[in-house]
Amino acid sequence: MPQGLMLSDLAIAGALLVVAKLLRVHITLLQKIYIPSAVLAGLMGLAFGPAGFDVLPWTDTFTANAGLLTAALFSALGLATDVPSPKTVAQRAGSLWAFNQIASVSQWLFAAMLGWLVTSLFWPEINAGLGVTMSAGFMGGHGTSAVVGDIFGSLGWEDAFSISLTFATVGIFLSIGIGMLILQVALKLGWIKSFTSFNNMDDYERKGLVKPSEQQPVMKDTMSSLSVDAFAIHAALVVIVTAFSYVSADYLSSFHDKVQIPTFVTGFLGGMLIRIIAQQTKASKYLCDGAFNHASGMSTDYLIVFGISSIKITVLANYLAPMIVLALGGVLFTLWLVLWVAPRILGENWFEKGIFSWGWLTGTVAMGIALLRIVDPNMRSKVLDDYAIAYVPGSITDIFIISLMPFAMYHGMQWQALGVGLTYIALVLFIWRFVFNRTSKTATQ
Repeated sequence: MPQGLMLSDLAIAGALLVVAKLLRVHITLLQKIYIPSAVLAGLMGLAFGPAGFDVLPWTDTFTANAGLLTAALFSALGLATDVPSPKTVAQRAGSLWAFNQIASVSQWLFAAMLGWLVTSLFWPEINAGLGVTMSAGFMGGHGTSAVVGDIFGSLGWEDAFSISLTFATVGIFLSIGIGMLILQVALKLGWIKSFTSFNNMDDYERKGLVKPSEQQPVMKDTMSSLSVDAFAIHAALVVIVTAFSYVSADYLSSFHDKVQIPTFVTGFLGGMLIRIIAQQTKASKYLCDGAFNHASGMSTDYLIVFGISSIKITVLANYLAPMIVLALGGVLFTLWLVLWVAPRILGENWFEKGIFSWGWLTGTVAMGIALLRIVDPNMRSKVLDDYAIAYVPGSITDIFIISLMPFAMYHGMQWQALGVGLTYIALVLFIWRFVFNRTSKTATQ
């Protein structure tokens, strides 16, 4: 079990978030670059923390908070996740599922192989798993970066934590910056007729606020306060599953000294198990997904603050050149996925799905949503609905990749990882071409 979140650390992170949000609301430049408040708060924590001016009174163990929040994030996600039927996936989101699988697996493989190549040829003193930190940061965001960093740390490469979190932070800026350039090119090529520019947004959208008339309740009040506050039960479930993630991960990892089960895996699966039990016992009628979704969102924001604040600048100086090479390679490869592969798989509304995919392949799902809202403000393309359906079966693959890829690259199993990854991509293409397409046509008829 890790040490719990210290109140002082939580207070500092909270204060940084409040200040960052106020800056985001009142400084136009920050609005134009669409920087999330949590990222801005993390950058301030980095600047005024041990790596910078060292004026923030963080505790000595504040860097461990990111790992605990990652477990809470995936536990809350599991509690809010339904498993769609294969028929629903095939009819509604088969092409998006296929593209997501091909894009995510190929990005992991490309990054891992590129990292292996450049370290072998030019920087043999650097760990061969360097490329994995890039894909973890780009595709997975700060949550996955913390997981991969922790796995590498348990194997003896502690620098990976700072490197992967740096890639995640850089990916946020690349996601929006290059994403806006993609929108400009798409407009000139006729892929889209128009998009909502910053100047056309209302004041609330620019500042990242919800108009008072459009604000919605955070959760349903499913229990009588005479008995217990509904939020207390939802929070209790998140905490219980998070604790379970550590206990079960430690237990499963005890069977072999070379097997290390990440807590995010057991947290996500534990949350899904609780959800299935609640559905079977009809208790799900008294649970609110909105509460779990906000719990995962809150965990993500605080995770970003702690994660960025704990980056070691001195470590990055030793890896700067190979990190630049990896970032450039990752951007070019992801552009190829979005602009060449996407139109050949996604079919109708391919660009809307593609620009959303660019967002989460380089930054986070939130960045993908931000770009999607610019080109499809009324959400007529139903991209988010399809993504929600495709997410669960796709997330199972992500769990395996995130858990096993660092081990494979660290222990010199590059060719085995490449062979398994390419075989899986071929299988996905077969399913998409001969199963999903046929099912979709039958449903249409």
